[in-house]
Amino acid sequence: MCMDYMDLNRASPKDNFSLPHIDVLVDNTAQHTFFSFMDGFSGYNQIMMLPEDQEKTTFITLWGTFCYKVMPFRLKNAEATYQRAIVALFHDMMHKEIEVYVDDMIAKSKTIEQHIEDLRKLFIRLRKYKLRLNPAKCTFGVKTSKLLGFVANENGIKVDPDKVRAIREMPAPKTEAEVRGFLGRVNFISRFISQLTATCSPIFKLLRKKQKKEWDTKCQEAFDKIKRYLENPPILVPAAPGRSLILYLTVLEESMGCMLGQQDTTRKKEQAIYYLSKKITKCEERYLALERTCCALVWAAKRLRPYMMAHTTWLVAKNDPVKYIFEKPALTGRIARWQMALSEYDILYVNQTAIKGSALADQLAYHPLPNAQPWSHEFPDEHLMVAAAGKARPDDEWTMWFDGASNIVGNGIGVVLISPSDQCFPFAAKLGFDCTNNMVEYEACTMGLLMALEYQVKRLKVFGDSALVIYQLCGEWETRDAKLIPYHDHVREIMTAFNTITFCHVPHEENQTVDALTTLSAMVQEMIIQVRQQPQTAYCQCLTRGTAEPNTKPWYFDIKRYLEKGEYPDKASENSKRTLRRVRMYGSSPTKPQSSLPLSKLCTPIESDSP
Repeated sequence: MCMDYMDLNRASPKDNFSLPHIDVLVDNTAQHTFFSFMDGFSGYNQIMMLPEDQEKTTFITLWGTFCYKVMPFRLKNAEATYQRAIVALFHDMMHKEIEVYVDDMIAKSKTIEQHIEDLRKLFIRLRKYKLRLNPAKCTFGVKTSKLLGFVANENGIKVDPDKVRAIREMPAPKTEAEVRGFLGRVNFISRFISQLTATCSPIFKLLRKKQKKEWDTKCQEAFDKIKRYLENPPILVPAAPGRSLILYLTVLEESMGCMLGQQDTTRKKEQAIYYLSKKITKCEERYLALERTCCALVWAAKRLRPYMMAHTTWLVAKNDPVKYIFEKPALTGRIARWQMALSEYDILYVNQTAIKGSALADQLAYHPLPNAQPWSHEFPDEHLMVAAAGKARPDDEWTMWFDGASNIVGNGIGVVLISPSDQCFPFAAKLGFDCTNNMVEYEACTMGLLMALEYQVKRLKVFGDSALVIYQLCGEWETRDAKLIPYHDHVREIMTAFNTITFCHVPHEENQTVDALTTLSAMVQEMIIQVRQQPQTAYCQCLTRGTAEPNTKPWYFDIKRYLEKGEYPDKASENSKRTLRRVRMYGSSPTKPQSSLPLSKLCTPIESDSP
């Protein structure tokens, strides 16, 4: 009898007891020689219901009203409750002699003698707690096991041959349902396929909403490539304790992928553990190259958490995302989240040349780069800082840069308008009300557009470092914040006054001028900025400022006049007068008094030669 417990499940609190991870369960079963598979008989019905909860399972039939005394099927927490009970009964044997997934139990051993002893121990425990098995679904003493769609044996983990055969015998899909069916089957064994997303990219594009549903030559090439790959799929191995893992991270234009491996006991050969791949979203496409690598590392760490939490991981990538995340002085929201996500892992970045093995060669061979060229150690045009493609700029197009600052001192906005003749018009304002960072950015954008209308601008190109404001005004992102909806509608109304207006997002580093203007406006109440031309250095101006008439008197003129006439210089201080008296009293030696110094020492060469 099948009951519908939808209302009861909706009213019941969720049991958060987690089920075993399928990948970890398969890894723990592999590399054993003998296996026995057992299935619990009416597993859920072997757990008794509390008397006060029995009436909640009441159901009505033609023969009367009944309720369950044991836990029935189709309850929301049935699996978690049964798994908790099994873990409590076999906690000392799990991950050692047996593995349990709800009502399925697997006994594993490396020798036949040990296997018999493990089975005897398991049966004694089953008899003690009065648990029953289904003999029709039990298999004992086999050397190869099919477990949850995979084949585990002493060599490692393989793909189920039946699933491979089903994919290889599939004809080319003709409908969207057949495309989804093919991708679903391939995705189930994605752990064994390197760079799956990059390979099947033409097929994935067929599922887009506004994409033409046409099976072209690129789709057929990807379809055939997956079939050829499955002719000889790799054999994966579980992670061995006590040895570090190696994570190869690859970031391409439209996808990101990784391969988790580990060296064998000889430390000379690498063995693959897991393959992962993922399509890069539109938001992630706007990241910098290094930030995209950081995003790929965080994503891989979340997917491979059961492996990376128990091992030290050597990261092999094109650049070092760990250093970028943990040594960045100013943390933005995205970088701060990545730092928190990676702080619990032991990740060590190593160079590609430091890792020697077959896994890297396999990883690159499965996804070769088109138009590969030999590596050159010489970099031409090293004096160039930026190379950009030049585009013809319309004669009547203006440029606007805007930015906003919100800090403990206050809120300020800044705008710089640039005319077609490259004449700059800076504007800044201090906001006298409290607002969020996004509100400040909208205020800055609004002020800039109004200033542009005052200059009768009809064609405008707007630059800003706020991705939220830019992409909301472009229409790519939705505006859901109640505080920003009025700003968004107001700016969209102002935009109608322009003939042409475009919005472009730029990194914060390229918006430094407006950022400095904004920060300054947030700190002061009122300011006037004056810019002047200064053709000479500061010390040259200082030297030439009061010397329109050159002074021809020598440096010893005052000393000579005092020695000859006894006259002090004009406006001489008491210290200067005291020094002149000492010069007259003493000669070159401070202990030998002289009436006067030789005048020849205080004469110019012309004066000393004259009679």
